[in-house]
Amino acid sequence: MRTPFFLALLLTVAAAGCGSPESPTQTPLADQESLDAQGDAGGAQMKSRGVRLRPESLPYISVTTIEPKPFAGAISAPAHVDFRAKAISSAGTVVAGRISKIHVQVGDKVKAGDPLATLASAEAAQMRSDFLRAKAELEREENHYRRQEEMKRTGVGLEIERLDAEAQRDEARADYTRSLEALRMLGEGSGEEVIVHAPVAGTVLKANAAVGSAVQPGAALFDLGESSALWIIADVFERDLLLVEKGSRVTIDIPSLDHPITGHVVGESAAIQAELRRASVFIETDSAEVPLRPGMFARVSIQATAPKQIVLPTSAVLIKDGKQTIVYVEIAEGLFEPRNVLVGQAREGMTPVLEGLQGGERVVVKGALLIDAEAAMLL
Repeated sequence: MRTPFFLALLLTVAAAGCGSPESPTQTPLADQESLDAQGDAGGAQMKSRGVRLRPESLPYISVTTIEPKPFAGAISAPAHVDFRAKAISSAGTVVAGRISKIHVQVGDKVKAGDPLATLASAEAAQMRSDFLRAKAELEREENHYRRQEEMKRTGVGLEIERLDAEAQRDEARADYTRSLEALRMLGEGSGEEVIVHAPVAGTVLKANAAVGSAVQPGAALFDLGESSALWIIADVFERDLLLVEKGSRVTIDIPSLDHPITGHVVGESAAIQAELRRASVFIETDSAEVPLRPGMFARVSIQATAPKQIVLPTSAVLIKDGKQTIVYVEIAEGLFEPRNVLVGQAREGMTPVLEGLQGGERVVVKGALLIDAEAAMLL
């Protein structure tokens, strides 16, 4: 008696399986397509998912055919004015002593040989005394040698006595030479007075001296910077260094000057600042008449050039999930696909594309956000 019941149930299930499936709901502006392309070899299939915009949405989209081209831009970086390498000299003394007078202060401009400070030194007095003694001893030994030579010539002197006098004269001459060189290093003055002179013309940058203070040999009492040996040091990001060349033109803005000045790159530092990931770029000004001072702050704009590469408006490049960078490529009329790309540093509203695109492709340069929003709705 149950057979008719099971037969009716079976017919009901079969009828349900033969019904037509519901059609998927379409978005108002776009639908998603799956394009299957048969490969030339092996019969493998490649699927590419794209977003097709309806005709009424296309006026909001701009597409351009891309080609590699030189990408020139400006690298902006903070900078400061400083002395060139080897343009800073130190002035000190070769003897111990005590400072009795200071002739300059920080910021003063001096000429080579100008007095910086005066010291009182017992060691200097002893050196001058030793020099006078060595000078007198040399004169005495030279006179003695001349007498022995004359006696030997006239036959009343012995050769051994002449040789002994010659050796004593040579020893006195060496002692005198050592004393003279020490006195030259000591500089002018008399008795225990020692005058510290400027070794070069420049500006007094630092004074490590005070009246009455004791100083030791070799101590740097003053630091001098050559006023004509200033340059501008810019701190440029590591990623931008490849775009900076020796000779690159530079525009320099210094707040204390009423107009920008120009210059050019003359070199780069060999090391990168580990914490800031920056390197120093050294810049010379085009005019030596610019009133620069050490420590001035500046902002530089370095004209950079690069090999030919694909460049897009920065608005055409979208960042997904904070790490994925994409652009939209037109693969058929009104049909667009996302493309992962690797980009470089954006400058002046343009972004270089390092990987992911080829010349001749058509890329969305306006309206990429609209396409991306439609793609998100189709997921």
